[in-house]
Amino acid sequence: MQNSGLSEKAQQVKTAAERTKVGSRFRPPRMLFNGIERPYLLSKLLDGLARQIVILRAPPGFGKTALMKAAYDRISAGTLRLPGGCETPIAHCAWLTLSLPQSPEDFVADLRQALDLPRGEETGNALMETMEAVGLRSGVTILFIDNVDDVGGQNRSLEEMVLSAPDNLRIALASLRPAPIPIARLKAAGTLSEISAGDMLFGRSELQRLSARSQTTASIDHLMEVTRGWPALTQLATLPSQGEQGTPLAGQNADMVGFVRETISSQLSPNLCNLLRKMAVFDEFRLDLAADLGAEQLLPDDLAMIETLNPVIEKNAGGWLTLHPVLRSCLAEDTPGAPANNGRTLHRQAAIWFATQGFLEQAVSHAARSGDFRMAEEIIDQAGGVDIFLRAGHKVLEHLIDNFPPEVLHASPGLAVCYAVVLSKRGNATAGRERLDLLKEKDDWSPVALAAVNRNVLDHIDSLIDVYVDRRMNVAQAQRLEQVAAGLPPHATWELAWIHNHLCIVYTRLGDIEAARRTALKALGYYREEKATYAQVFMLVHLGLVGSLAGEFSSALQFCREAEALVESKHWSDRNLLAITRLACADVLYHQGEVQLVEAMLNECMEPLVRGESWVDLYTRLFSLLSRSRLHITGFDSAVAAIDKAEEVAVERAMPRLKVAAGIMRIDLLVRVGMIESAGQAGEKVVAMRAKADPNNWTWREDYDYEIASSRLAIVLGHSQIALDAVETLIRKSSIQGQGYHRLIAEIIAVRAAWKAGQQDKALSYLQSAIALARAHQATQFFIDEGSDFAVILRAIVRRFGLKAFSVDAVEFMSRIVGRDFQRPPKSVTVVQERKDRIPPSAGLLSNRETGVLKLLVDGRSNKEMARALDISEATVKFHLKNIYTKLGVSRRGMAVSLSNQLNLTTQQ
Repeated sequence: MQNSGLSEKAQQVKTAAERTKVGSRFRPPRMLFNGIERPYLLSKLLDGLARQIVILRAPPGFGKTALMKAAYDRISAGTLRLPGGCETPIAHCAWLTLSLPQSPEDFVADLRQALDLPRGEETGNALMETMEAVGLRSGVTILFIDNVDDVGGQNRSLEEMVLSAPDNLRIALASLRPAPIPIARLKAAGTLSEISAGDMLFGRSELQRLSARSQTTASIDHLMEVTRGWPALTQLATLPSQGEQGTPLAGQNADMVGFVRETISSQLSPNLCNLLRKMAVFDEFRLDLAADLGAEQLLPDDLAMIETLNPVIEKNAGGWLTLHPVLRSCLAEDTPGAPANNGRTLHRQAAIWFATQGFLEQAVSHAARSGDFRMAEEIIDQAGGVDIFLRAGHKVLEHLIDNFPPEVLHASPGLAVCYAVVLSKRGNATAGRERLDLLKEKDDWSPVALAAVNRNVLDHIDSLIDVYVDRRMNVAQAQRLEQVAAGLPPHATWELAWIHNHLCIVYTRLGDIEAARRTALKALGYYREEKATYAQVFMLVHLGLVGSLAGEFSSALQFCREAEALVESKHWSDRNLLAITRLACADVLYHQGEVQLVEAMLNECMEPLVRGESWVDLYTRLFSLLSRSRLHITGFDSAVAAIDKAEEVAVERAMPRLKVAAGIMRIDLLVRVGMIESAGQAGEKVVAMRAKADPNNWTWREDYDYEIASSRLAIVLGHSQIALDAVETLIRKSSIQGQGYHRLIAEIIAVRAAWKAGQQDKALSYLQSAIALARAHQATQFFIDEGSDFAVILRAIVRRFGLKAFSVDAVEFMSRIVGRDFQRPPKSVTVVQERKDRIPPSAGLLSNRETGVLKLLVDGRSNKEMARALDISEATVKFHLKNIYTKLGVSRRGMAVSLSNQLNLTTQQ
């Protein structure tokens, strides 16, 4: 958008044309809104000018004029140059805003005035003479033309100007409709490029920069839903309303609707406007649906207008059209009075149309919104029952259920099953279980339930809710599921998939990591055969979590990244699913030392997870990681707040296992910060909880975590031998079961306990084993979390046994743990010193660290080379690169380098 804060040079350097022009059409319009830098768009505009012609085409309010003004101001100030190594200086920078249709002679006169050429004689060759005069200039002339849609009868004049433009004339055109020039021919010649409305949409990062820092992720998401990134609406939404300060992101307001009415609705033909008003009640529609519902046939000009207004009227695959939310509101307000049931009638007609076309989800949704719930149930039955919606994903199921009143949900067994799933996912698993149990008689499904829903589906949901309420997760349940799977034919892929899915969860809870991995891989294969992407995401997450428990962090991260990519491509609107995948990624990244990144990720994940998930294992990992990462980043108070939140969720959701886990987290946190007496009291509370709790709520995870926390406490209290005995028992058990995560932690604690117990050889042995387990995955954080006490012991072991006791790779790994290098001669500490003596934070677009990474990127360094030069991990380099790409609005390294060179980003900081 607007480039704020022009330099003093911009106020002093003026083109000759500006000194002589007085008309407002020959200079950029005055703009006073709060702009943000959009360097990617500026770079794209300059790239187009370097070719020769660039067209900015978008509906009103997308920032076409503001972008050209930013380029005009900075070119006039001498702070921008054309890319591509062009040595010819920019001699003239001109602006022309076209007015209402005028004669070709007036067009040429305005053009000559804008280009600072003397008024010539009115001859038939005046336009060619103008182009020849520009061609005789020594430098490059850049001409910005706004409001090209107003060219009217000057079509031929504009086309002749573009086709006869000399090489030293570069032209930028802004329009709503396709400019009246031979666009395809000029594109084929390589002299024309376009900037579309899609390029100019705001993304979430730009909304965050534009809005107040106090705005939460949820409010930014809401703003994105309301505005869809439309720049003008975003500006209006972020302006404080008169008398309503503090609520700038409240949603649609009168100004936004007024802007759409003034700039969009007023441009529509009566025929097109009537059609859109009729279709405004639908989330999406097709023109054949509109015709079947009584809308008149559109003329070619109307069809062209629909194409022109994209993405305000967004055209999707298959001919589906989606109206912008504010446009829908505007059309609804402007619709003349109609019978109250007109909307319901349209929805019922649409339900029939969607059902005949095979669009089952839309058919059910419209039938429910019309109030014809019997029709909705019939459509569900024809679709194959609730199973079809379970395959499509939770968002589809949730959207379906929200359209039904409670009495209808309770009266239909099929809908009751759907409702039970939705309740459980929303965190009310107890209510979900109660709804499902109403369909049973004497521990088996009632005839009414079996008549409405297939037994396999009922068993599937029953087992799923068992996971959410954390019951029947024992050996007997695993054996029962294995027997059911063995009795199914190979082609029953959906049933085999969910059975192995649940077996994975049961085996994970039982601590049989290898069996959990085996069943997860089987389930993933079956889901892939079914092409059920939603279910595939969950199995990839399971494989990631199981891999972490096995201590195989690298492969775990690969599974998690694959799940994240699948969500972003197929289920990008499901924030809960995306949060689950990012939690699984964070589980690995934390152990690889990406503490700051993990803390930021988890803060974003917590709200959707707490609101829309019920699996206790996810909560345990979420709050454990959040507490540990906050301790490093923001301190004890915020870390203990995470544990308090875990206990709150445990009580609210009736999750006794989570409450036990939170108690163990508290012991661990208090020991880390040296609050030993408080840690002892927390340990006593956990022991009391264990005595009162159901044995099923104390699994191997709670047992191992408690032993680890108690051992840390015992070491601090001076009971090193007791701690050593406990962790050695834990090491033996975890080694047998393949539980590499807990084995690694236990061996690290064993190093401390053995050294303090005077068993130095044993301390060395455990250290060598722990490094061997962690080094392949760069899992340094396990060692760093043990604090300065472990670093002191590590140095003491090196002094006692020498570096010869370790491999070269192990020495390098240890140097990363203690923050220095043991090798002889020691490495230069220049880089470390530079990190300590950082200059004050930059006030520019990029932070100092990001500027440093960008400089190395411009130099052609690889990620690994950048990590070595800056003394950070390669993953941290990727984190900074992602931030740089987001701020610059690019997606590739080459684009970032090109943009940096054009805008001098590495020299301005």
